[in-house]
Amino acid sequence: MTETLAEPATPHRPDPRAALLVTLAWYGAVVVALLAGTALFSGAVAQGCGDECTSDRGRWLLFVLYTGTPALFLAMLVSLVLLWLTVARRPVRSAAAAGTLSAVPVLLLLGGLASLVSR
Repeated sequence: MTETLAEPATPHRPDPRAALLVTLAWYGAVVVALLAGTALFSGAVAQGCGDECTSDRGRWLLFVLYTGTPALFLAMLVSLVLLWLTVARRPVRSAAAAGTLSAVPVLLLLGGLASLVSR
């Protein structure tokens, strides 16, 4: 007895591994953007300041290290929950769409940081 092509009982769901790779790619792009943001700042220290002063670039790197890293971690946790909800409960057909939807928290974080830097 051969099986015929029949409609599946459940709607098509994207491959969770592919969606996770898309999400991780977005996070990788954000990390590269944060590190590339160091080029926006000067590495020069004000004259006569002594050893206590740091450059704008140094302050940016410290900001990314102490504020950006925990924010990225929290955004990753939220993204993983969103990815699970998107893949498990919604009939999204594309792994790229599911991964991008789950990466919305980190994209909002990057937009907020970009608005702070552009001031």
